[in-house]
Amino acid sequence: MKIGIIFDGFESSAEMLATARATEAAGADSLWFAQHMGYRDALVWSGAAAAITSRATLVPLAISPYLVPPLPLAMHVATTAELAGGRTAISIGVGNLLNLAESGVTADKPIAVMREYTSMLRALFAGESVEQDGKLHRLARAHMNFRAPGDIPIYIASTGPQMLKLSGEIADGIVLSAGLTLVSCKTCLDHAEAGLRAKQRDPATFRRAGLIYVGVSEDPAEARAMVRRKLAFLFRNSAQAANVASAGLDIDHEAIIEAMKTNDLDLATSLVPDAAATAFAVAGTPSQVRDQLEAYLNIGMDEPLLGMMGKPELCLEIVRGLSV
Repeated sequence: MKIGIIFDGFESSAEMLATARATEAAGADSLWFAQHMGYRDALVWSGAAAAITSRATLVPLAISPYLVPPLPLAMHVATTAELAGGRTAISIGVGNLLNLAESGVTADKPIAVMREYTSMLRALFAGESVEQDGKLHRLARAHMNFRAPGDIPIYIASTGPQMLKLSGEIADGIVLSAGLTLVSCKTCLDHAEAGLRAKQRDPATFRRAGLIYVGVSEDPAEARAMVRRKLAFLFRNSAQAANVASAGLDIDHEAIIEAMKTNDLDLATSLVPDAAATAFAVAGTPSQVRDQLEAYLNIGMDEPLLGMMGKPELCLEIVRGLSV
């Protein structure tokens, strides 16, 4: 099992660098940098982390083809790979539709676009001259003038059935969103497996990563409170409706969405029940956290990506314990 650490761009760059150093030293295998619109830039952060780490794989997370053309993305990832001695990967995804709309972007034909984007990136990484007239991007003999050391795995980030199936057909792995119940996670994994079967791919070569919010404290109530605040922000999106319902809890999802329309995170958090912290995430004492994480591994996730909350020494204790 590989352990990843996710950075959501909410903390400062200095805090990210300090945490990256500490978690790599504690045994983390990979560092993932989420591209949340309006927060710190994932591509810049992955390059910065290359200079202060020596072992962990660096992965910008859910870079959208609707915002970043294929050649500039290939340039960035290959440059980071050069800086980091080849220890890079890339995760691509359509992106949050709310945030895309704020930027005046409509995600038309997402399946076709992601298929073409993946193909273009692979060809560029391979040093090919790419001529492709796609649904979104057109490359007219675009090419890289240098080669990244080693292969660069491509993950697709999604929870949509069709996109998950596509990932099983063409990607090196999937990345599931944070805040999913175990039921939702298993459903997503099953869709990816269908794609693997459709193309008769070896399941052992496919990585199943997933973001997991982790609140850790010697006081379980404090740990749950930290996670509930993250979930309130996540549940601002109506696309979470099926996942929210899968927990079987009394959650007024519409009221959370309305609260977040005015950025009232305190109100939204108050609408997330205490039980949600362990239904959609992991929260508790260090021993409780380790036990809860086992459930994700038991359904087939092989690369948990931890979004850690709590005192630094307790967070590092979790990473060290899982990395043994």
